Amino acid sequence: MKVEREVTKRLAETANIINGINGGTIFPTFKKSTEADHYRLEVSAPSIDPEDIKVEVNGSDLLVYQNIHVNAYTLPNVLGKVKISVDVELENIHAEFDDDLLIVIMPFSEMSGGFQKEIDIHRH
Repeated sequence: MKVEREVTKRLAETANIINGINGGTIFPTFKKSTEADHYRLEVSAPSIDPEDIKVEVNGSDLLVYQNIHVNAYTLPNVLGKVKISVDVELENIHAEFDDDLLIVIMPFSEMSGGFQKEIDIHRH
């Protein structure tokens, strides 16, 4: 079928673009640790321009991806996805580069110790 051949051809071209840039596919390493008041995610992605790496919260997932520039197009290449723990304050997640290492800090919510409240029981 012509449609299937066209789709297959486009997928192969896209894979070739992604694999051909910088001499091949880059496999970053992800290391997550727990600190006193936050989770720390370290992402090592050598040879990727720091300006092309993006971090995004999408629901309960943290996405790390690379923008690949080909002619007039920018293609996202997902480097990794990390599940965000329920005890993280989503609004305060931040990231920085230190040398060639991307560091993402996911601070604990003030409620991470657990919310406790005695509930009054109204009796009639």
